[in-house]
Amino acid sequence: MNLICASQKDVAGLNIARNLVEHFDFEKSGENEYSSKSAVLRIIEKNSIFADIPESDFDFIIFASRHSSAEGIHTFSIHTPGNFLDAQFGGKPGVICHSNPAAQKLALCEMKRLKEEMSLPYDVTMEATHHGPYTEKPTMFAEIGSGEEQWKDEKAGEVVACAIMKSLDYKNHAFPKAVGIGGGHYCQKHTDLMLFRDTAVGHVITKHVPLTLDRLLEARERNGGFDYFVFDWKGTPERGKVEKMLEEVGLPCKKAKDLLK
Repeated sequence: MNLICASQKDVAGLNIARNLVEHFDFEKSGENEYSSKSAVLRIIEKNSIFADIPESDFDFIIFASRHSSAEGIHTFSIHTPGNFLDAQFGGKPGVICHSNPAAQKLALCEMKRLKEEMSLPYDVTMEATHHGPYTEKPTMFAEIGSGEEQWKDEKAGEVVACAIMKSLDYKNHAFPKAVGIGGGHYCQKHTDLMLFRDTAVGHVITKHVPLTLDRLLEARERNGGFDYFVFDWKGTPERGKVEKMLEEVGLPCKKAKDLLK
C-alpha cells in the first residue's frame, strides 16, 4: 500500500489533496484520512519536511507539497528527500531517504503531458535530493511552485494529483535506474533524461556537495535500484577525478550528454 501525505500548513498540499479526493476513488476512512484501492491519503499536522509518520504499513510515501523559490517561476517538480550535508530543513544530517526512480519518472512525465494538454504556464523539473523528513521507505515529493498564486491554482493541483496517481504504477515499469551527479538544484540534464529518454533517475547529488566515495555508495544503495551513475559532465567539479574513482571500484557511469544525443 502507498501513503500520500499533505500538511494542514501547506496550501499547495491541501489543494493537491482536494483534487485527489475529487478526481479519484478516495473515500473518507478516518479523521483526516481517505482511502482508495491503491493509497491512503492522510492530512497531517506538521509541515511535511518535519513529518514523523507511522510508515511500517506502507511501501511508498509521497508528500504533496508546495515549492518555494525567490525567482517565482511557475513549476511542477519532483524529488527525493534527504540531506547529503546538514539538516537545516528537517531530516537527519548526512542521511538520505530511499528513492523510487520509476515513480519519479512516471510523475514527471505525467506533469509534462498534462501541463501541455491543459496549456498551463508551468515549467516541469526534477530537483536534486534535499531536505527532510527522514523516512525508512522510498519517498517522493510532488510539488507546485513557487508562490501562493500557484499553490492555490486548482488546475495545478489537478495536474500534481494526477501525476501522483500515475506514479503509483511504478511496479509495472522496468526503466534503467540511475543516480544523478552534478548540475544545480534544478537539474536540467537529469530532467531531460527523465522526460525524453528511458532512464529513471532517483537521487541527484548537486555540484555543491563534495563527492566522496562513501557519499556516492550511499546514493547507490538508497536509489531504489541502480544501473549506473549519470553525470552532468560540465556541471560536476573534479569530474575526471570522480569518474576515475567510480571506475576503480567497478561502478558504471555515463554522461548525460551522450545519452541525450
